[in-house]
Amino acid sequence: MSLTQEVSSFLTHEADFLDRGDFEAWLELYEDDALYWIPSSPDQTDMKGQVSIMLEDRPLLKLRVRRLSHPRAYAVTPRPATIHLIGNVSAREEGDLVMVSSKLIMTQVRDNIETSLSGVVSHHLSRSENGFGIKLKRVDLIQAGGTFSVISVPL
Repeated sequence: MSLTQEVSSFLTHEADFLDRGDFEAWLELYEDDALYWIPSSPDQTDMKGQVSIMLEDRPLLKLRVRRLSHPRAYAVTPRPATIHLIGNVSAREEGDLVMVSSKLIMTQVRDNIETSLSGVVSHHLSRSENGFGIKLKRVDLIQAGGTFSVISVPL
């Protein structure tokens, strides 16, 4: 299997966890020192000196998962239905990391209201005997800088 096929399978697996609402399994894909980043603009290079839509390390992701799993969590009550569509995957090895670029369309339906978010996603993946681990996930939304509703389910 080619590197791009391996990575595509991994990204599909990640998307499936999110669509099924299995946030605990999704979190396990992240390394201990991982970052999940949604910049406020596609040209943003500074994570900490500029406001981001979302910037979370693994402890914050764990807190988010715990909140999403709570039976009375407003963000997921009623539970949204989501579809994460991943495409245009490319991958290359760079030292110990696999650098991945893909396109994402995420559609969410909650209370009969449909919301779509789209963008370019960059993953920095590490390899282990169990497959890949996420070191960085950056989602550059095409809507960044504009107005959109709350992101209740991870992209």
